[in-house]
Amino acid sequence: MRQYENEVQKIKNEVLTLLAKSAFNQTLLEDVHKIPKIVNPGPDGRFRCCVHHERAITSERIEMAFGGNQNEHEIVEVLPSACDQCLVDRFVVTEACRGCLAHRCVKACPVNAIQMQHGKAFINQKKCIECGKCKAACPYSAIADVMRPCLRGCPTDAISVDETKRAIIDYDVCISCGACVYNCPFGAIQEKSEILKVIEKLQDDSVDVYAMLAPAFSTQFQYVPLENVIEGIKLLGFRDVVEVALGADLVIKHEVDEIGGHLEMHPAMTSSCCPGFVNLLEQKFPDMLEMVSGTVSPMIATSRLIKSIDPSSVVVFIGPCIAKKHEKKRYDDVEFVLTFEELAALMDAKELDLETLNGAPLNNASYYGRQFAATGGVSKAVKHHYKNKTNQSIETISCDGAKECEKILTQLKYKKLNQVFIEGMACQGGCIKGPVTMHHGPKDLKSVELYSKKALEDDAIESTAIFNKITIDLNRKRR
Repeated sequence: MRQYENEVQKIKNEVLTLLAKSAFNQTLLEDVHKIPKIVNPGPDGRFRCCVHHERAITSERIEMAFGGNQNEHEIVEVLPSACDQCLVDRFVVTEACRGCLAHRCVKACPVNAIQMQHGKAFINQKKCIECGKCKAACPYSAIADVMRPCLRGCPTDAISVDETKRAIIDYDVCISCGACVYNCPFGAIQEKSEILKVIEKLQDDSVDVYAMLAPAFSTQFQYVPLENVIEGIKLLGFRDVVEVALGADLVIKHEVDEIGGHLEMHPAMTSSCCPGFVNLLEQKFPDMLEMVSGTVSPMIATSRLIKSIDPSSVVVFIGPCIAKKHEKKRYDDVEFVLTFEELAALMDAKELDLETLNGAPLNNASYYGRQFAATGGVSKAVKHHYKNKTNQSIETISCDGAKECEKILTQLKYKKLNQVFIEGMACQGGCIKGPVTMHHGPKDLKSVELYSKKALEDDAIESTAIFNKITIDLNRKRR
């Protein structure tokens, strides 16, 4: 039986499932206004102050399912009605305050927001600008930083708080990694959805719609054989399911061919498969863009492979990543991007019981292509293929999470690294820990390994041999 990590995922699933069911039944326009009352029947609220508040939030989730606002560069949005219960004072004086004579916290505050009252420090929250200088100055560490989860989780400081204490996203700094979406315990930040557009295409008999399934799916449906998931996706109306790990195999070959010439001109080459990592590099290290591999990501490679065989096809990427929705907008290769959460909603709308299915073949990719799902997998694949091709070794660095990526890129900027391949993953743990996976479990790495070992081919050469006569452009060309 499918499991969710928390109630936020369940509520999102309820809304998306009802919308998807109506869309499949072609009754969406008649049903859409009923959904807030179905999800929040009342008379009392389930989680909020009242049922009317909850219905307002549900209405905003419905708007996101219809695509949210029209600015295509804003992949995630704050839901105003939902972002209302983090009205916390960030810096708080705790019982550890000794009321010392030094009063360093008072002197450190640039806006005179701290006073001594009754032998203890007191912060005037109306004056406080949340600079943190009082906390740094306190010799007893008596001032706690109660940072909001979205602020704490954002790796690029793209989130701030307005005068009403609601979160604001600076899209000029946002890298679409989705950390805020995952970290908000009220589900008040949500990604835009294309689920209804995908259903519309699935019901169009004049087009063939292909599902491109990210290798991280191996961690999401552990209660059934993976072959059953493939069969379930086909029953939704997809012409076929192609593993994005096959695109990873194409990327491995192309990237290794690229490495030799690249390292003759640059001290390092970075991977390009994680759009969150590439966005981070563009935001904070724009002078180092020439270090990025010129090879497309596995998602784009898989799409180009499909379209080289079926030029009129419509392709839908299904994965754990919000940043892929951003990457899609920068190329002309992928029509739609869905998350694993959205895939689950489609299956629920169709009332598919994965446990009762017979299963469909799972034989598209190699062991190493499937390893891309976790941090270290890209490096492992590059090392293997580079050794086979050149009979030499190559030094690699695997960056696990945005903070570590920034650290390594800083070292590269100051020329502390040389002749190295850098794998960048914006999510700690890699794609299997993406923000819109349905759960983050301790057995995820084991699931990836078991999935990888099911591969019929050992490496990229074997898995892609059948396509050797097809010309596939794997160079990055953006809009």
